[in-house]
Amino acid sequence: MSGEPTVGDEKRRVRAELRAFRRALDASALARAAARVHAAASELEALAAARTVAGYVACDGEIDVAALLDDARRRGAAVLLPRRRHGDTLDLVAAPAHASALLTVATGGRDPLREPQGPAADPARLATPAVLLAPAVALDRRGGRLGRGGGDYDRLLPRLRALGWTVIGVCHVAQLVDVLPVEGHDVPVDVVLTDAGVLVPAR
Repeated sequence: MSGEPTVGDEKRRVRAELRAFRRALDASALARAAARVHAAASELEALAAARTVAGYVACDGEIDVAALLDDARRRGAAVLLPRRRHGDTLDLVAAPAHASALLTVATGGRDPLREPQGPAADPARLATPAVLLAPAVALDRRGGRLGRGGGDYDRLLPRLRALGWTVIGVCHVAQLVDVLPVEGHDVPVDVVLTDAGVLVPAR
């Protein structure tokens, strides 16, 4: 029937509900979540072995992965952060130590984001093995990922996966569900990382 909700309707409902949840978290709850994710990530061999690690700058209640990026730098890995390019595509930009001082607030797009300056990297030229830490509004136990709705990560992930990157989705455990509504363009993650631990999806 025409009145039945579509997959898009269900995604919008889940996205609104779970974004509201994480926006309600206070600073202490976010700090605890970041510390637990940092501890849980010690199990991830792919992350420990990575010569390139791309992360993100947390906002909108996302889990902060700055400590994971600092660990990668100390191991000698290259660290990159995303920057939105015209057309809702993400570039990856080198982010050395103290890069937070060089972040600028992006203009345009759905949300204000703090982004790195500098030239975009060519993923094909980056050292491997490589890992991407991808923020998520929700993840499911099969690796399904729900982002903010712009599709920028869904356009980036196939290119990185074709180069052999491991994609680690990051969210609060309360944002981990059994099954997400997904569409054909939605790209799953290889590993789920939450403040309750690590999950390798069974597909």
